[in-house]
Amino acid sequence: MSTSVRVNTYTHATTHVATNMLRSVKQIIRESGLSTDKIRNQWGVLESGVATWLGSRHLKSLVLEVYDPGKPAGADLVGRFDFTIDYTYYGDGDGELWLDPDTVSYTVRKNGSYPSRCEYRIVAETASGRPDVAGWSSTTLRSTAGFTRHSVGTAIGGGSLGAGLSYYTRSS
Repeated sequence: MSTSVRVNTYTHATTHVATNMLRSVKQIIRESGLSTDKIRNQWGVLESGVATWLGSRHLKSLVLEVYDPGKPAGADLVGRFDFTIDYTYYGDGDGELWLDPDTVSYTVRKNGSYPSRCEYRIVAETASGRPDVAGWSSTTLRSTAGFTRHSVGTAIGGGSLGAGLSYYTRSS
């Protein structure tokens, strides 16, 4: 008689990456000088969507858009942070779970802070065929025309999953 043990490491990895992406988004918001009230109030819905779409492999990226509500629509984007998902980050999927909060802090320092009048929203880019999640709706990202994208590397890893961080600054 033989005994085998099987652990669902993908579920642990998706929970780890989902939770730490949202914690990192919250860190960016706080360290950029913006209020964390909005993300705290939406935490359950955000976590449900991100974890569901990571688990189904439909999540392509989690985006934090910072905008100035005093500017006209289409010209109101003042900053953006993207966590881009790589489902093959660890080819062997050894189950290691990690987070690099210094990468997030470095990104905020490089980007600078925002005036307190600025607001933000969190958008999940998903692949077609994603399951619906209560509290989420369809939207379109603001244009990044006139912005330059800066990639800072992978900030979160778990199992075969990796979440790379990049940010946008106005270039013109």
